[in-house]
Amino acid sequence: MKKIILAVLCALTVFSLSGCFASGNKLENLDTAQAVDIDSISQADYKNDLDGLVGYLKALQYLPKDTQPVDMLAEVIGAKKGYRYIFTVNGSQTVTELYEFDTAVLDANAQRVIGEIKENGSFHLFNKEGIDTDTTYTAYLSDNGKYMMLYTDNSSNDDNVIRTKSIQKVLKDFYATEPKKDDKEESQQTSASESSAPEVSKPASSAAEESNTASSSEASQTENTDNT
Repeated sequence: MKKIILAVLCALTVFSLSGCFASGNKLENLDTAQAVDIDSISQADYKNDLDGLVGYLKALQYLPKDTQPVDMLAEVIGAKKGYRYIFTVNGSQTVTELYEFDTAVLDANAQRVIGEIKENGSFHLFNKEGIDTDTTYTAYLSDNGKYMMLYTDNSSNDDNVIRTKSIQKVLKDFYATEPKKDDKEESQQTSASESSAPEVSKPASSAAEESNTASSSEASQTENTDNT
C-alpha cells in the first residue's frame, strides 16, 4: 500500500528533485571522458527556445540523445514548457529539469519564482491553491531570464562535480546575447546592399543652377559671335 501511495505522489509531483527517482529501469549513461569541447559547438545553430536548448545540451553530451523526456506541469511555476530527463553520469543517477518562460508575459507566479532564484538561488513551490508547500528547490537561471534548470547529481566524483558546474555555465550563457554574424557574411551583405542601392537624384535646386549656368554660357558665346 505504501508503495502505491509513493508511486501516486511521484506521478503528481511536478519536480523530480523531490526525491522520486527511477528504479528498475536501465538508464542511459553519459561518460564525462567523452565530453565535447564547448567551443566546437555553436549555439547559433540552435533555436532560442526550449527545444533548441535541449538540442544544444545533447550536442555537448550534457543530455542523453536517446532518452525521451517527461513533459512537466510547467504552468505550476508560470513557465510555458518543461522537460525532465533521468539518466546516469559515470554511473551516478542524475536528474535534469529544464523550463522555458515567456519573458514578454510573466504572470505573478513566474515573477515570484524568478525573483526568488535571483535573490536566493532557490524558490518555494506553491500548490494550485496558492499555498506554500514548504518545499524549496535549488534552481539556475540563464542570463536572459528565459530558461530555468533544476539539476541533481549526488556523486562526489570530481568529474561529476565539474560537470555540474559546467552545465550551469552552459545554461547561463545560452543566448545571453544574440550571436554575432560572421564578419565575412556581414561584408557580403554590405556589398550587396551597396550594389543594389538606387542612384540618388540631384535636388531640384542643383538642377536649376546647372541649367542657369548652361544658359549663361550659351548667351556669352552668342554675344561674342555678334561682336565679331
